[in-house]
Amino acid sequence: MLLKSVFIGFLSFSILHADTLKECKSESDKISGCVEKKYNSSVNLWIETPYKNGKKEGIEKRYYENGNLALEMPYKNGEAEGMLKGYYENGLLRREAPLKNDKIEGILKEYYENGSLQAEVKVLNDKLHGDTRFYTEDGKLLALVKGENGKIISGKCFDDKVLTDKEIDDLSGLKSIEEPINYLKEICLKSDSK
Repeated sequence: MLLKSVFIGFLSFSILHADTLKECKSESDKISGCVEKKYNSSVNLWIETPYKNGKKEGIEKRYYENGNLALEMPYKNGEAEGMLKGYYENGLLRREAPLKNDKIEGILKEYYENGSLQAEVKVLNDKLHGDTRFYTEDGKLLALVKGENGKIISGKCFDDKVLTDKEIDDLSGLKSIEEPINYLKEICLKSDSK
């Protein structure tokens, strides 16, 4: 009896799993549920996007040219919802960001290629809001920056050196996580060597 239950459970899982892996061939497939696959110029899988009821539903996966996973973007009813995960080309985790209603909401974490934490960024409604901590590659606190409604309002280095208005303005103009880290290393580590 147990074996029969296990077999029926496995068969049900296999059927459900196979159905979710059906490749989209038409717009009507996107309504019934399928996975759209896009390929890059090298004919390698580039993006896999699951659909249900005509909307993105499930985890969209993006791949590097070498075939390694680059990004996992969760969707619910067509909106980004859940934990986004980005990866380095070597497969290590690069970024985690909680998503709600197509926006980052919560603490975004960025990692160095060696796996250590690079930054913890508090985000509210897709904007910097609250304390952001930046770390060195060996895990030591580099700087603490405060944001409000997407703007940096203050900051200080690990040694309590307060960032000047010009440094805050310069920092505010930087976009990627790597740019502020490098800028803060220049400011904070230089002040440490004095």
